[in-house]
Amino acid sequence: MINNLYNIGQTSLQNAQVGVNNASNNIANANTPGYQRTSVVQKTSGSITVSGLTLGTGADVTAIQSEWDKYVEAQYLDALADLATQSAALDYLNQLDGLLNQSEGGLSDVMEEYFSAWNELGTDPDSLSAREALLGSTETLIYALNSTTATIEAMEDSINAEIQDQVSEANQLIEDIAAINASIAANPDDNQAVADRDQMIRELDALIGVDVLYQSDNTVTILTEEGYTLVDGTETHDLVYANPNVTESLVRDSDYDGTLNYSGDSNEELLIEFVSSGPDGTAQFKASTDGGNTWLTDENGDLRLYTADGEDGAVEIEGVTIWFEDGSGDHAEGDRYAVMSKSGLYWESGDGSLKNITPMTDDSGDSVSGRTSSGSIAGLFTVRDDVVIPTLEGLDDLAEAIIWETNAVHAQGAGLEHHTSLTGTYSVEDDAVPLADSGLYFADNIEAGELTIVTYDADGNVASTSILDIDPATDSLESVRQKIDDIDGLTAQITSDGQLQVTADTDVEFEIASDSANVMAALGMNTYFTGTDAGDISLNSYVTANTSHINTGSVGDDGLVASGSNETATLLAALATATLTVGEAETSLTSATAALVADVGAATSAAEMQQAYAQTSATYLYEQQASTSEVNVDEELIELTKYQQAYQAAAQIISVTKEMMDTVLGLV
Repeated sequence: MINNLYNIGQTSLQNAQVGVNNASNNIANANTPGYQRTSVVQKTSGSITVSGLTLGTGADVTAIQSEWDKYVEAQYLDALADLATQSAALDYLNQLDGLLNQSEGGLSDVMEEYFSAWNELGTDPDSLSAREALLGSTETLIYALNSTTATIEAMEDSINAEIQDQVSEANQLIEDIAAINASIAANPDDNQAVADRDQMIRELDALIGVDVLYQSDNTVTILTEEGYTLVDGTETHDLVYANPNVTESLVRDSDYDGTLNYSGDSNEELLIEFVSSGPDGTAQFKASTDGGNTWLTDENGDLRLYTADGEDGAVEIEGVTIWFEDGSGDHAEGDRYAVMSKSGLYWESGDGSLKNITPMTDDSGDSVSGRTSSGSIAGLFTVRDDVVIPTLEGLDDLAEAIIWETNAVHAQGAGLEHHTSLTGTYSVEDDAVPLADSGLYFADNIEAGELTIVTYDADGNVASTSILDIDPATDSLESVRQKIDDIDGLTAQITSDGQLQVTADTDVEFEIASDSANVMAALGMNTYFTGTDAGDISLNSYVTANTSHINTGSVGDDGLVASGSNETATLLAALATATLTVGEAETSLTSATAALVADVGAATSAAEMQQAYAQTSATYLYEQQASTSEVNVDEELIELTKYQQAYQAAAQIISVTKEMMDTVLGLV
């Protein structure tokens, strides 16, 4: 009996020491990120029978357990990943929205000022000050387009660099979690290792949303939300950030051995699938931008089919030019190629092969299954591919429309002085082939039509009117040069850069009276702008060197330019609201600009709302978990006092037991 009392006192003393130590450790880690509060688990010891009575033998400490709700944590990880997705995207959306949607001096404002300047010049076409004012407004527009493009391109580079950094960070966490899994497997009761691992899982989840499976040995298996294993015990699968590439997947009976080549880039991934068999030049394929969920259609809603061919028969899909090379054998129905003209995210399988898990959304903006959709990495990819790059492309489409539509009108106009020489600003790659195939940037805008050139003598009288037939399907730059060179008083030549140059003889001047073929605008002769997109749009040095060559009027039926003629300036001012082709849309330049700004604003507003919702959910679940796992110092002080009193009571048990033992021994 006395021995039992002594054992009870001794174990109670030890239990109290463990409790004091545990409470003290909790207090010491009250401000440690990721620390999980632990509690002492005690179990009643077995009973003994003495003189027919059943007596207890005290209690033993069986475990020190972490207070951690795995169910709540799973919900918190989902909310945390969603929050990280929206936050990563919103950082760049706010920058982009601030860049485009300025209250004063924004893109819409400078566009309005540019067209207003043409309108002002139209009211007084002979005014040199109005011409200088137009140049000033144009330079402002050009600066806005150039600088906005440069900023967005830098933003894209920054996103790519951040993705690379975060992929490296995720891979390090994957390796660290696997290493700590090994440590936990050897010592499943190491609560601190478990807490450290759970904090790493949160950090990984914020980068790429994960699901966690807890194993019987207290290790974990971690998968992406789409089911790709990242950690399984001590086995790991890395993420890979890869450059643009082509992946082929041929059916078993395909014997095609050529390669798919491409040029250009796009924010879209292209999946092409052959729908008929045969060699290059005959086999046809379809294309998808959402991983095969839907296939591209024509304007009538019918499936769009493309013919596989060599470089001369290349096809363009979503800004990417595709052709096949060095192919023998036949394509087979079902052959597939994935064309990634952008950097992407991949999952590395056990055999080293890569699985494309780059975030992708369909036309409705919903995530495509099988692709990463949460975490900051997904947010960065999504904002890059769904907003930043499309905005850049939209800006380029807008600038190209401004360049072409202005030049197409300006090239047929007349200024205050006739020309003595004109040099094109756009080049052909081959001056001997038809213009349609010459590599001229605006070749598609040339139509079969007539080019009318009027020459003047030294007194300004009409010397000749020449009407030249132009057909881009048959006329090369060389044949156009020859036709102009045949006009008395004019010499035409092709520069080493592939540009057309027309020079008048001494005492001869000339004008472009009309050009229904648009060949002068396509060649960049008598034009206002140079360049092809928002990054390189610029003023033609021909008009900046002499503002008299800013065309405001036109050549009349008599071959002369009437004083005060303003037809060209009026047409150019009207371009602001005229229905034109901008990219693939039929709209006005003003509306296209407003839509570009509005789209970014709408994406920003949507992300703000989604972030606010995700923040509310994540905060609620964090606090719910924290109520269980985080240290409350006041509560721990109560625990400390409780175990201190238990320690004192246990010591008293031992003291009383010792006195009883001494009394018994004294009776002997």
